[in-house]
Amino acid sequence: MVGMIATLVIYIITALSCFGGLIPPEITPLGCVLTIGMPVMLTISAIITVAWFCFGHWIIASVGVVMFLACASPIKMWFPMGHEEQPTPGAATFTLLTWNILHGDDLQKTDYDGSRTMETILRLDPDIVCLQEMQGFSAEKMRKFSQASADSILARYPYQLGLGTTYDICILSKYPLRHIYFGSVNKFTLAEYCTVKLPGGVIALANVHLPSFGLDEDEKNIFSTEGTLDNKEDISHHVFNKLKRAFPVRAEAARKVTRGFEGLAMPVVVVGDFNDVPASWTYRMFLKAGFKDAYCATNFFPTYTFYPHLFYFHLDQVLYRGNIRPLSVERINVRTSDHLGLLSTFEIPPL
Repeated sequence: MVGMIATLVIYIITALSCFGGLIPPEITPLGCVLTIGMPVMLTISAIITVAWFCFGHWIIASVGVVMFLACASPIKMWFPMGHEEQPTPGAATFTLLTWNILHGDDLQKTDYDGSRTMETILRLDPDIVCLQEMQGFSAEKMRKFSQASADSILARYPYQLGLGTTYDICILSKYPLRHIYFGSVNKFTLAEYCTVKLPGGVIALANVHLPSFGLDEDEKNIFSTEGTLDNKEDISHHVFNKLKRAFPVRAEAARKVTRGFEGLAMPVVVVGDFNDVPASWTYRMFLKAGFKDAYCATNFFPTYTFYPHLFYFHLDQVLYRGNIRPLSVERINVRTSDHLGLLSTFEIPPL
């Protein structure tokens, strides 16, 4: 009986984590916090449900099955069931890389002579490169870089937006870029808006870096074995307060991005470091604005794009809207930054 009651409590918390992204963060940050923990809760609930079946307790196990079925929609946001597509004969395609490059650092090979980040971009050779935490190619703005590879990048991508600005967003392209001005929407400076004139047509593009939680190193290490219990309890209090402030700020930033594309007829792609997970309030705002998740459409399994401090979160997104079709989204497992890049391929249907 105790086990059954505990199981029901876990099922309820799991369901709340699946639908926590429906709760406005201005009311309470609890829903957003629960959504971050959704993968963990779903995994625990799945193990418990299988265990109940194995021990022949069909009724309580069936409750778990019902819970999973009721949560199917948010579960598929985290656990996609799509697959890669082949391009239509005669249709134009383009590739796009989004990557938070941590100002060119290399966390894995600190003594590497050169820039694995720049070398990876050159090797992948995407048509469009959207970088976050990147201000320019000068020595004072890039903590670690190869001048030769930087020169090669600039030569390969003659069209650029955001380089030399006071914020950390830049777009590099093989094809002409044209800045989009949305009026007051552009006051949110952690985004760059443009159109891209591709061989198959013109698309609108936003490269975003939504506000982070602002956690320091001690707070990020809250789940590590370091520190005393009292210290962790104190840190947990500070973490929750920061989350409470961060969720509404990020929601407002996302609202400005989606508002800018209202009524725009051309296809739109929004990529970047969202600092939030699938099924969250921020993520759902884009879905309500008509965007779809390219990773979910082209992959069968969850992923993560942020990995330090035992936080395996899918924080970087590739969203799209309009008459374009995602063919694939691949995670780039080059661990120079604290984020992993996403390389996507889209099709522009023939007219």
